[in-house]
Amino acid sequence: MVKVILYFQSPAKTSAPGKLAGVLEIAKRIGWHVQTIDEFPTQTRLRELVEFWHPLGAIVECGKESATVDARQFDMLPTVFFSHDQQTLPSGSFSVTHDSAETARLAARELLMTRFDTFAYLPHAEPHHWCTVRQKAFIAALKLNGKRCRVFAPHAVGDATKRQHELRLFLRGLPKPCALFAANDQTAAEAITAARFEEIAIPEALAVLGVDNYEPICEHTVPTLSSIEPDFRRGGNLAALMLLARFRAKEGYQGKRHHSFGPFRIVRRASTRLLVQTDKSVLEALDFIRREACNGLTSARVARLFPCSRRQADIRFRKATGHSILDEIHAVQLDRAKQLLKDPNIQLKAISDFCGFTNPNSLRKFFKRATGHSMRTWRAANRVAAR
Repeated sequence: MVKVILYFQSPAKTSAPGKLAGVLEIAKRIGWHVQTIDEFPTQTRLRELVEFWHPLGAIVECGKESATVDARQFDMLPTVFFSHDQQTLPSGSFSVTHDSAETARLAARELLMTRFDTFAYLPHAEPHHWCTVRQKAFIAALKLNGKRCRVFAPHAVGDATKRQHELRLFLRGLPKPCALFAANDQTAAEAITAARFEEIAIPEALAVLGVDNYEPICEHTVPTLSSIEPDFRRGGNLAALMLLARFRAKEGYQGKRHHSFGPFRIVRRASTRLLVQTDKSVLEALDFIRREACNGLTSARVARLFPCSRRQADIRFRKATGHSILDEIHAVQLDRAKQLLKDPNIQLKAISDFCGFTNPNSLRKFFKRATGHSMRTWRAANRVAAR
């Protein structure tokens, strides 16, 4: 008999693919079939789905806020919710939440390293629990380090045009240089647009950092947007493992009913690249390396972006970043290898094909030299175990 788990998701959410991937990773080990449903069902619709699939349980991605889903209708089967605020769920519910406070603290650490004296926070256009949590944690982290934070508080609500106008005035009035943390990538993109119209140089006068690492936004702003990527896959792992624990314990479950997952990494792009000198060729090179490092990119190809000799190109690059072109290529390749190693379904010998190495042995030697660990050992230490 096929063991079915219903996964209710909102395709519009930037976190949806990562969370689902994390659920599928655990499901494959256990032998579950995960049936995705792209809707928040009514009680009648849910009963029909349960009668058709006979699922063991469900995992539900809540909407903008947990309250947008009527959690009580899922009482008919074991359920784990992805929520923004578990307080909005019925008492005793099982939930997984992104740790927005820890993400904000990471943003503060990152932006404090710019050595700027002025900091700002840009909330989302709509009031959200996670946005408020990020704002408070970011301000508290700055205060701990003796810094103040200016918060954008527009008068216009629900009017995107007026909000953009007020945002331009806000950015214009900020002492420069300023480091700005935005509630998510969408709001960060608003800031970049406003800064461009105000002719505020990014990142020299305004460094901008978002959250989600939603590439359709981050890769298409001008300049490209730096962003904190939450560990959505880990969140999916946690939801599936919690559901598994419920099945095993049945009515005797004594474990935690709420888990949280934090940030995975910072993807640094041009919006926070603070160079010793403004060097457009270096900025272009950094973006080019980030895109092509895992496609067999060489230092020579990167050097061609500079209107000078290869030796001078490397000197300019090293002066701006503190390391060589080849070091930057290797850093991107190493980051990619680590991401792939966290997926137990990818064979070790296949990883080199996705990292720009000609053969597995070359990658193994490089990885051991860079980390001090073999790829197998590193994978074992960083794997999420089904428990």
